[in-house]
Amino acid sequence: MRSVMKDILDVATSKSSTYQQKLFNMANVAERLVDPREVLGYTDEEMMYIENDMICDLNEGYVPYRPRYIVPDYYVLLSKGCKFLKLDPPTDLDELLDSLLILYSHVPSITSFPVFIGDLDKLMEPFISDEKTDYIKIKRFLNHIDKTIVDSFCHADIGPEKTRAGELILKAIVELENPTPNMTIRYDKDITPRDFALMAAEACLRVSKPSFSNNKKYENEMGDHRIVSCYNALPYGGGAYTLPRLRLGTIVKGVKSLDELLNHRLPKVTNAMATMMDKRVSFIVEKSNFFETSFLVKEGFISRENFSAMFGVVGLADAVNYILKLEGSEEKFGTSKRGDEIGHSILKVVDCIASKHEAVYCERTNNRYLLHAQVGANLSEEDKDNTPAHRITVGDEPILPIHIKQAAPFHEYFTSGTGDLFALDQTYLDHVDAVLDIIQGSFASGARYITTYLHNTDLVRVTGYLVKKSEVMQVGNGEPVLRDTELMGFGTNSNAHVFERRVRKDGK
Repeated sequence: MRSVMKDILDVATSKSSTYQQKLFNMANVAERLVDPREVLGYTDEEMMYIENDMICDLNEGYVPYRPRYIVPDYYVLLSKGCKFLKLDPPTDLDELLDSLLILYSHVPSITSFPVFIGDLDKLMEPFISDEKTDYIKIKRFLNHIDKTIVDSFCHADIGPEKTRAGELILKAIVELENPTPNMTIRYDKDITPRDFALMAAEACLRVSKPSFSNNKKYENEMGDHRIVSCYNALPYGGGAYTLPRLRLGTIVKGVKSLDELLNHRLPKVTNAMATMMDKRVSFIVEKSNFFETSFLVKEGFISRENFSAMFGVVGLADAVNYILKLEGSEEKFGTSKRGDEIGHSILKVVDCIASKHEAVYCERTNNRYLLHAQVGANLSEEDKDNTPAHRITVGDEPILPIHIKQAAPFHEYFTSGTGDLFALDQTYLDHVDAVLDIIQGSFASGARYITTYLHNTDLVRVTGYLVKKSEVMQVGNGEPVLRDTELMGFGTNSNAHVFERRVRKDGK
């Protein structure tokens, strides 16, 4: 109880949090007041892996009363409006944008902000009539989102087709230079015209968005999906109940050999996370009453049958480097053939367990949980020893062609999302076609998701989300900032030095 009182007082007396951030943080403290062994049925062994930081539940709390990620079908608004909110189907762009902003306020998530705000280009396209005046409205709409959905995990999609609305959106995000909304172009070279793809690539250089997803690969594996939050590929009209993660860089500590890791410790921890996920999902579906009471379900924006859950992994590079050192090697993950072999052997164990485990209430994904390459965080001292996802540790990156060839095979495991990012030199602005070639080459190698950005811009991608470096500096000075993702960005940069990624010039 003394620890809980300290958490409450720390939130209440913080000088670096806004009122809204304190409100959400206080609610999160409340969600962790109960014992998950009593409420969720965690075993002592499962709880041990939380307490020793081998498994991270990403602050989801122990009384889950809503899914972590919700991916509404916003086209329902166009055809039917929303009875609960007393919104008629929109008849022009003004009504559409106004109705969307109202609806966003009622789409929950683990952060209390919507993590998906729709296929903005396709939602807007039927209402585009005068590009000059419509551009002003779209720009104002996007700025409104940045100032009210103060969480950079808020995500919009465009593409793969070219639209007038898509071009106006790309123009607006460059002029605004806002972190929110995060954005992806679902790219397919057989569908996306090159001029539209080049416009998106230039925007990505200037403002770190939109990122490019390999739409054809995701469609083949996931069917009807959207990219949400960081780079999460999730079923459309559904979402994900939960996302815990394995800290591989922590799990590996103390093992005496790769064999001990692969055949003893890793299977135990991985199986424990799968059964913990079962218990979380069951509580949401059977006890929280979310799906029985939400108007999003009743009016067809989402369906319980379109939900799955995400099996997160972080710290692969740290685990591999630990084993390499055990084997007497000075090589590092990213430039080591043996390191890649170890990395694949680790992920194959996790993938095998996740793909064989009978997941509860996940019909949409064949009753299986989906592997997800989890981004960095700053929730524990152990996060300093867990590089985001399967990414190469900053400072160890090889030249660009080798980096892409090394990374792409690891994308194969992560059906519900992964991504790599490359900081580029300013000269790439004069060679945007080369940037698109890099993206196409990555996708041809099997990559799922690629982001590029200019290394000297203020707006940068931390892992899967965006921040302004100038505002992260404010966090370092103890000043309040608008978005809590700036707080996360400060912690992740402190741990993983993401602002210091290797700058690529002339293909290097």
